[in-house]
This record gives sequence, C-alpha cells and structure tokens, in this order.
Amino acid sequence: MLNGGFDRVFGAVLVTVVAAASFAASAAMARPVSSVLVYSCGSGFANMCQINADGSGQKQLTRDGSATKYAKKYNSPSLSRDGKKLAYLHGYQLHVLNRVTGHQTGFITNNAFLARISPDGTKAGDLEEFPDPSAPHGWVMTACMFNSNGLGPKAGRDCEGATGSFGFTNNNRLLASVSDQFDATRDRWEKGICLLDPVTSGCDTFVAFDLGYDLSDPAPSPNGKLLAVTRAAPGQTQGAIALYDDGTGKLVRTLTSSTLDSGPVWSPDGSRVAFVRGAATNSPRIYTISVDGGAARQLVASGRAVTWGR
Repeated sequence: MLNGGFDRVFGAVLVTVVAAASFAASAAMARPVSSVLVYSCGSGFANMCQINADGSGQKQLTRDGSATKYAKKYNSPSLSRDGKKLAYLHGYQLHVLNRVTGHQTGFITNNAFLARISPDGTKAGDLEEFPDPSAPHGWVMTACMFNSNGLGPKAGRDCEGATGSFGFTNNNRLLASVSDQFDATRDRWEKGICLLDPVTSGCDTFVAFDLGYDLSDPAPSPNGKLLAVTRAAPGQTQGAIALYDDGTGKLVRTLTSSTLDSGPVWSPDGSRVAFVRGAATNSPRIYTISVDGGAARQLVASGRAVTWGR
C-alpha cells in the first residue's frame, strides 16, 4: 500500500490531501489549465511526471515508485482526452484515478502489462497473459477492457484477441496490432492494425496495413479520420511515426524518419502527436511534432510512455 501526501491543483488553488492505502494519498495528479502530458520519469522510470504542452510546469507526480521493485513501480500512464481520468499500472495492477475528484478505482486487475483508457474515459484496458499451448512460450498476450469505474461483474471485463499492443477507438472499440499479410520476401506474416470483434474476439476489419512493415501502438485522431502508429521494420517495435487514413488504411505520411520512435499519442485538439524516441534505451526522450510534418520538438529530455490530455 502507498502512503504519504499528494497535491491536487484546481485552477489556482492548491489542496494537500493526506490519506492511506490509495494512489490518491501519494501522487499529485494536477488538473491542467491547458493540455498536459504525463509520462514515466525518474530513476528507473519508476514514477510519473507531467509537463504542459508548451514545455512549462514540469512536475513530478509520484515519489514512492521503486526502480528495483517492479511491484512498486508506476508505469504505462494513459489519460482520457479531457484529462479527467488517468489509467496507470502500479506493478501489474491496473488503476484509474479521477483527477477531478481524487477518487481512485482499483486495483481493477493484478495481471496487467499495459494500461490504456478510452478517449471518453469510460473504459480502461490492459494486456494480460493467458496460457496457450499453441503459443511459442505457452502463453499469449490478450487485450482486455473494463468499466473505468470498476463497477459491474468483473468490472464489465471483456478480453478480445491476442496482441502485443492495442488502443481504443473513439467509440470504445479495441484496435490491436495483429498478423495481417504474408510477406514472401521475408517468409513471415507482418502486423497490421485490426479492429477487434467483441463477439468472436478475432479480427473484424484491418484498419491499416503496409506490406514490408509491422504496425503497432494504434492511436486514432480526435476527429477519427487518421490513425497514428509506429511503423517499424518487420519484427521490430520501434521505427518511424506514421499516419494512416482510417477509412482506406493507406499511408498518409510518415512524420519521422527515425528507427527508434514509438508510442504515438494525439494532442486533444488533433494538431500534434507526441512520441518517445529510444524507449528501449536508457536515455529515452519525448518529442512532439505537427500532424503536417516538419521538425520534431524535444519536450522532455528523459521520459518514457507518454500520454496527452487536457
């Protein structure tokens, strides 16, 4: 359990709250005036920080995360588009914090490897491991979603499809990176972005695909017309950040040319995309870039797993 105090900012009023046994008792979840980015920071990237979109107001939100004990590490933050709810992992536990009221839901599940929250904040999701004798290591990762308030049988738990990365559509469907087209030149199936079927748990429709590349980290634009993804060489999880047409599945443009970028997230107004460069290294950095392209701007010199909300 966590202990200590946290600061909550409502406009210009600073309120210090002390309580035990909850995230809200130890972490500062400051509601911003304008849009804000939350990310993993600090030693071992075991805590969470936030920064305003213009680079001001950098602030550490949690201080009791452990770089050596994974069960006490905060990671995988995910903000609703309005910034009112934050899903995150504390070790393998999935939590949701209401940043307006300070109410914490969770843990919702204790078998989570990745946290996501839907744009409207009503659904939270994670990746979970399930036994599968047909899988190479006897286990498979599956995307699951829950009611973000934790209510209902098993919090409305619904697990759909095997994947290593996923995201929510604007209407609370699950998008996942799954094997799509067979690449004869490499003798392998490459990954596209699939809209999962909530009934069969399989692929309903491929939203984006690109022969010769693996696509992952799907993030729909606020207006639903574009899909930001990590466009990587086959077998890789880092590459360039690219935009695809949500209607046709075709590439619109690549925003970056690096082979070390991943985890794109949209600004709430849809004008920019944030991403991490070097997430698998010891010195990851966070950048933002216009959806029209151009030069990327470094926002955070040391940070992972970025998310963006109002």
